[in-house]
Amino acid sequence: MLPDVEHLLLEQQEDTLTIWFNRPDVRNALSTPVADDLARVLEALAGEKDIRFVILRGKGGIFCAGGDLKMFKTVFQNDADRDEIVRFNADFGRLMKAIQAMPQLFLVMIEGAAMAGGLGLACLADVTMTTRDARFALTEVTLGIPPAQIAPVIIGRIGQSQARRIMLTAARFNGEEAGRLGLVHFVEEDAEALEVRAAQLLQEARAGAPGAIAATKQIINAATQLDGDELVQFAAEQFADCLLAEEAREGLAAFAEKRRPAWNNTGNA
Repeated sequence: MLPDVEHLLLEQQEDTLTIWFNRPDVRNALSTPVADDLARVLEALAGEKDIRFVILRGKGGIFCAGGDLKMFKTVFQNDADRDEIVRFNADFGRLMKAIQAMPQLFLVMIEGAAMAGGLGLACLADVTMTTRDARFALTEVTLGIPPAQIAPVIIGRIGQSQARRIMLTAARFNGEEAGRLGLVHFVEEDAEALEVRAAQLLQEARAGAPGAIAATKQIINAATQLDGDELVQFAAEQFADCLLAEEAREGLAAFAEKRRPAWNNTGNA
């Protein structure tokens, strides 16, 4: 069961859960309560077999402006305790782990802006899409702080050379440039086109078996953590588990019978 949350809006339509940042008055800034709510929802998704796809986006025409700077100033600088700040920053790792552990296909849809930690979250998605005019930047160094937890995420997404440039210079750029850099996969003209693209992508993705998608995500994650024989063994075990499971029996039977498998019960044949 999904947890009750105060700082997000959850909307489920059939097999798709849309999670909305719901603080447009502060440009959907990431506060500790927001991050905690999001982590709790994502951690619960492993038990939600009826949810195949998860979309993260922001209300008010903006995705996320990054960390809540007012919170940084009032909570930490007025009575700063180094250990508390370390724990706070490390807690963002919990959110990143929750994203990486999700068995569902995870999409981020960006309108308006994706700044700092918001951009980091977008880069953790399986698929990220944006409007052409959305604004992007990793602005941390302009505030006297580093992009600590998201630096490895950005490097993994676009490589160290470009990551150095945009993190060290706090470069600002639009959705079109984000597409050229490889930060996002799809660049659309406006919000309406973004909706169309997302619907098309989910329709295509329904052809994939949920268990096979989850296993593939585990192999992708393992590729950054295991080396050589360990990775070969892990991938082989994932393959064997899937091949012996009901999904593969159904998928192979459907292929032989020239029909859609049971999990792909919508859309075109």
